Amino acid sequence: MTSPVPQPLPDFDIVLRGYDRRQVDELIDRANSTVAALTGTPVFAMPTPLPGQPARPSAEPIGSEELRTATLSLVLRGYDRHQVSDTLSYLVEQLAEAESRKARG
Repeated sequence: MTSPVPQPLPDFDIVLRGYDRRQVDELIDRANSTVAALTGTPVFAMPTPLPGQPARPSAEPIGSEELRTATLSLVLRGYDRHQVSDTLSYLVEQLAEAESRKARG
């Protein structure tokens, strides 16, 4: 069985009043890293660091329930709320499936 190929990172539209971009990026990074730790393959392909730049520190793991109940701030020039909600819902599903597989052994 082959591992699924990571999808490209979502490219959210920036709208007048949307979700805080930093908070969204951090949540996606945490969920993506957690899925990768549980399954060996991230949901989204993470950009490789440029030569000479330090590698990004590991993101703190997050559970599917914590991701599902996460609240995001509304800010000026934030990410489109519907696009973010769809992506986070998808990540919750992927994370819950990975947690379930790990629990089954």
